[in-house]
Amino acid sequence: MVLTTDGQTAEKKLDAQFAPRKAAIEEKHKELMALQDKMDKGGLSEEDSRKLSSEIEQKSDAADQETTQADADLEQAQQQVLDELGPKLMAVVVRYAKLHGYDVVFDTSSSDMPRMYTENSTDITKQVVEEYERSSKPAPPARKK
Repeated sequence: MVLTTDGQTAEKKLDAQFAPRKAAIEEKHKELMALQDKMDKGGLSEEDSRKLSSEIEQKSDAADQETTQADADLEQAQQQVLDELGPKLMAVVVRYAKLHGYDVVFDTSSSDMPRMYTENSTDITKQVVEEYERSSKPAPPARKK
């Protein structure tokens, strides 16, 4: 799916949408690391050490919550893309498989099940992507007589 123009467009859109949040979270983690370094260097009074420890804990909890929410939001956005593009791609795969006499087509890109052995395996990814691209292009306007 990510090899199609639609998939690449969706990926770029998601990257652009979530890049600011990712950058903000990374910045908070850098800030936490700096605070932790300050704590590790020592030389603080007991009171300052306690305050800094509390600040680190609060900021760490907030960063963890923000990261968890960002991950959930990204997963939801990715699922929306799959829900939109999946059926289109599946229709192309089915059409291609029937046309070329395939009884089974495996998606090996994300399978947790390792392929132990395949003989005379055929990778139809390129052909399916090309067919998807052809089928997703709008029809040319009708000629006027």
